[in-house]
Amino acid sequence: MPCVCYDNGSMVVFQGKKLVGRLEAVAFMTGFALMAFEMVAARILAPSVGSSTYVWTSVIGVIIAALSLGYWVGGMVADIRARLGDIVWLCLLASLMVVATLLIHRELLSWVTLVGEDSRVQAVIASILLFAPVSFLLGMLSPYLVKLKVTSLDTSGKSVASLSALNSIGGIAGTFTTGFILFGHIGSRETLVIVILLLLMSSWLIAYSYQWALRAAFSVALLVMAVLPAGQAGGVARIDTPSAHYDIVQTTYDKQLINALITGPGHSQSAVHLGNPDKLVFWYNQQIAKVAGEKKPKDILVLGGGAFTLPQYLANTLPDSNIDVVEIDPQLEKISEKYFEYTHPANVNLIFDDARIYVDETDKTYDMVVVDVYGANSIPFTFMTREFGQSVARITRPEGVVAANVIGGLHGKCREVTAAVDSAYRVELSHAQWATQSGKAKDAVNYIITYTKTPQDFAGMTAFSPLGGPLYTDNFSPSDRLHFACESA
Repeated sequence: MPCVCYDNGSMVVFQGKKLVGRLEAVAFMTGFALMAFEMVAARILAPSVGSSTYVWTSVIGVIIAALSLGYWVGGMVADIRARLGDIVWLCLLASLMVVATLLIHRELLSWVTLVGEDSRVQAVIASILLFAPVSFLLGMLSPYLVKLKVTSLDTSGKSVASLSALNSIGGIAGTFTTGFILFGHIGSRETLVIVILLLLMSSWLIAYSYQWALRAAFSVALLVMAVLPAGQAGGVARIDTPSAHYDIVQTTYDKQLINALITGPGHSQSAVHLGNPDKLVFWYNQQIAKVAGEKKPKDILVLGGGAFTLPQYLANTLPDSNIDVVEIDPQLEKISEKYFEYTHPANVNLIFDDARIYVDETDKTYDMVVVDVYGANSIPFTFMTREFGQSVARITRPEGVVAANVIGGLHGKCREVTAAVDSAYRVELSHAQWATQSGKAKDAVNYIITYTKTPQDFAGMTAFSPLGGPLYTDNFSPSDRLHFACESA
C-alpha cells in the first residue's frame, strides 16, 4: 500500500496520483536548462580563452564529469532520504550557482587567463569553477526523480525510461532552441536568466507549501540578482549571434580612436577609424588592398567579411570592380552598420554562407580571391586542405591571384602552420610571393601570401619558396593542434 507524500516535503514515498506529471516536467525542464547552460558555457569562455575544439572539449568533458559525480552522490543520498524537499533545494541551489556564474565569470576569467599560456589548462580550470557546480547539482537530481517515480519493481523499467526520455527530450529542445533561436535574438546573459527561471519553476512544481516563505524570498533574491544590469567591461557592446560571440571595443591604434570587432582573446577581426572609415586600420588589409590596386581585378571574391571594412574600401577605391563577400554570419551586416560605418556600396554583394561551401559549389570565377577566414585565433581546418586548394584554384581565372592572410611563422612550431596552409594552395597555384609587417621570425605574425597560376610580381612582396609541409586533407587536418603549438612556442 503506497504511503501518502505530504506537501511539506518530509515523506520518502508518495501516493501515485500525488505527483502525476510533475516529476516528468522537472526532468524535461532540467534537461532543457542543462543543455542551454552548456551551450552558453562555451560562449562565456570565447572572449578570454577562445572557441577552439580544445575549449569545447574542456567544457563538455568537465560537465559530463560533474554530472557523473552528481549521479553517484545523488544515488547514494536518495537511497537514504528521498524527500521532495531535497528536490526543491537541489533546483534552488542549481539556480544559485547559475546566478554566481552570471555574476562572477568575467572577473574569474580575467584571473584564469593569468594561469599560464596553455588555453587547454585555462579552459579546464574555468569550466571546473564556473560550470561544474551546476552540472553536479543537476546530476544529483536525476536519481532523486527516479527514486520518487518508482513505486513498484514491476514498472521500474518503464518509470526510469520515461524520466530518462523526457530529460533527453528536454536536452534536445534546449540545444535547438538555444542554438537556433535564443542566440539569434538575445545574448548569453539573457539565456542564463531563462535557465535560472526554468530551475526556479522546477523547484516550485514540487511540494508547493514546503517552506514556501523562505523559498519565495530565495527565488525573488535570485531573480533580482540575475536581472540587474551588467556593465560592458570597458567595451561598446557584447553581442551573441547563432554563429559567434562578439565584443565591440573602443580603443586607440596608432594613436587614433577605433572600434574593434573581437571574437577571441587578443584578436581583432576588423576595425574602423571612427569618423574616417576610408582608411584601413590593419597592415594586412592595407597589403591586400595594395595587391588589388595593382591588379585592378574586375571580379573580386572576399572569403570572410568580418565588419566589411576591406570590401567597403575596395569598393570605393576600385569602383569598376564587382565584389562578392562570403560571410557565415548574417547578423554582422547590422553590427557593421551600427558600429563600423558600413554603408552598403553598390558594387558589393554580400553572400551569407559558409565560405568553404561557397567555394566548392559556385560556378563563378574571379580575378582575385581574398582568403581571410580566421575564427578568433585559428584558420578552420577546412581551409587548410588539398580539397580547398583545388576548389579555390578552380574559381581563380588563369591570370588571377589568391591573397591569403596567414598568421604563422618561418621557424619552429609556427612554421608548421604556414607550411600547412602553403601546401594546400600549392596543389594548383604554384607561384607565390609574401610580405609581412614586423615581428621576430619565430613568432606568430601576419603574412600576406599571394598565389598565382603564372609568375606575377607585386610591389613590396618577395618570392616565397615552398616550405615543404605536409599536405592535409578534409579527412585529417590538425588545425587546432598546429595553431596551439605555434601560440605556445
